[in-house]
Amino acid sequence: MTGLQALLRVRETYIGIVATIAFQLIFFTIWMTAYDGVNERAEQLSIGIVVEDSVMGQQVAQNIKGSTPFGMEDYSSMKEAERALNERQINMIMQIPADFTNQIQAGKEAEIIYAINQANASVAKNMMEGVAKQLTEEINQALYPMQQNQAVAVFAQQFAQLPFEQHTAQQITTSVKTTVMNVKDHPVDGTIVKTNDVKGFAANFVPLMVIISSFVGAMVMIMQHQQAAQLVQDSLSKWQLFLARQLLNVGVAFTLPFITIGLMHLFNIDSQESLLSIYLFQSVMYLAFLSLAQVFVIAFGNMGMIFNICALSLQLVTSGVLVPKTMLSEGYKQVAAMLPATYGADGYYTIIFGGSSDNLLQNSSSLGILIFVTLAIATLIVTFKPAPAR
Repeated sequence: MTGLQALLRVRETYIGIVATIAFQLIFFTIWMTAYDGVNERAEQLSIGIVVEDSVMGQQVAQNIKGSTPFGMEDYSSMKEAERALNERQINMIMQIPADFTNQIQAGKEAEIIYAINQANASVAKNMMEGVAKQLTEEINQALYPMQQNQAVAVFAQQFAQLPFEQHTAQQITTSVKTTVMNVKDHPVDGTIVKTNDVKGFAANFVPLMVIISSFVGAMVMIMQHQQAAQLVQDSLSKWQLFLARQLLNVGVAFTLPFITIGLMHLFNIDSQESLLSIYLFQSVMYLAFLSLAQVFVIAFGNMGMIFNICALSLQLVTSGVLVPKTMLSEGYKQVAAMLPATYGADGYYTIIFGGSSDNLLQNSSSLGILIFVTLAIATLIVTFKPAPAR
């Protein structure tokens, strides 16, 4: 306890603790307020329409404007619309070519061209791709009755020229019309069932946000505690100092979850697990971050922060919050298995979106193993590292 008392008399120790708390508060406040209600503001995205067909194209454009929640802007030419798209004034261009009506009347497949600027936020790009598919589906459904009526009119006109009695011809025409009208354009309908769905766009970012705030907070805290340790190392043995730092790590790791859970409730982030499960998982995850961050600082001193920055980048890449782990190369998959963010992110997906509680237990066990390994490495470093000269 002598080492712990010595560290607690140094200002840098408290700076580190305050910093790790501040990162939780700052990240939650900024991310949650910035992303809250994003889905409800989808109508602020806009689509530019270029109608080059003056017959059916105009009708299609009018129907679309009445059915989509997005803003619709009319442009007289593709050049003008493309300029607006490149300047990101609109998010997508919908072009109805000049031969649209002719293609449909000729029984051919007409084309509608969608242009989406890829130099844009991924959320906007993905949303516009989905909108393009939806609009095409709606146009097909609107045009199909027109094609049915046109086919019946052509049949009736041609059939009237055949040598049948008027009554018989009328009965056959009516029968054919009924048959054609009963043919469905989409015989199979697809139903999408969203499992583990959570309301609120901001909830999707909680795993990423917790990973960033926790590890960056751990980095800053470990760095400050390293500076505090350098100030008191002349009066303590290296083992007293090492033990004191571990006690601080454990104390902060089991205190910080109260803030995390409180912030989740403050911003109405629902959880699918019990408060005790969340508390224990967050504690173990944060202790794993602290244990990893301190290995590099204990081994290399202040230069260890360079390795921690690399570790931050690696964890963001391999954790599965930005890109699914299955899409990574084999080398990065192996690296992911050795980093705590992989299991922290997976656990928080279970906490926020639901799933198997066994998954949360498995992730906690993996984090426990990483804590043991990193503490063992840190202990070996302290063992073989010479004590500072007094």
